[in-house]
Amino acid sequence: MNIVTITSDWNKGDYYMGALKGALYCLSSNLRVVEITNSVPSFDVLQEIFILRSTFASFPVASIHLLGVMSEPTLDSPMVIVFYNGHYFIGVNDGRFSLLFDSVPAICFEILEWEQFSHSTFSALDFFVRGVDIILNNKFESCTKASAPKKEHKAQVVHNLDSIVGRVVYCDSFGNAVTNIERELFDSIGGGREFTIFVRGPYLKIKKISDGYFDSYPGEVIALFNSLGYLELAVNLGDITTLENLNSSSEVRVRFSPLNL
Repeated sequence: MNIVTITSDWNKGDYYMGALKGALYCLSSNLRVVEITNSVPSFDVLQEIFILRSTFASFPVASIHLLGVMSEPTLDSPMVIVFYNGHYFIGVNDGRFSLLFDSVPAICFEILEWEQFSHSTFSALDFFVRGVDIILNNKFESCTKASAPKKEHKAQVVHNLDSIVGRVVYCDSFGNAVTNIERELFDSIGGGREFTIFVRGPYLKIKKISDGYFDSYPGEVIALFNSLGYLELAVNLGDITTLENLNSSSEVRVRFSPLNL
């Protein structure tokens, strides 16, 4: 059975998901369509990328992943099929694939027949179905042309001997804020030194890393490293994104005590 996943910002009340699922099942009864999520904040490609980056490797090799946020192709940003690490991805070639993967993938195909599908108000549906059909029936030679994924600047973590500056990259449904600061970097720079984590300026300060929610009291603001290895900010039984007005561009600073040289 072939697995097709969908990551999108399509609300459950909209028809988009149902229309796409129906069209995919018309291609083959041997498909299994899985919604990774349809609750990405509207137009938030960065959150889509974080979610898919964190999940796609859990699916079997040869799974097909559809990127449904801001998914309408244009002549400048056409729909492409990308093959990376044993998985297929179908989405708009606007730079997001360079953010999705650790390295720019070498295999990328632009889906042809732009004129046939471009006049629809939901042309992404036609291109997604076309792309899945190309993969299932190996129509790459006749229906695609070789392409290259566009590159997009990736927000980097800045650091020196005594500090790390990162940002929030994902806010989950519990109101927890995941940053792009990895545990390996935190431990390497910190070397066991005392530290202070500053969230959105000088007022909210966190001075320890919790092992989990169990070692904090309700309402306490905490920092911990999540299962993906990223620094996560949270309120025990609360919502730090609302409390501190955090979003996917909020800055997070870590300052370590000076080195004793």
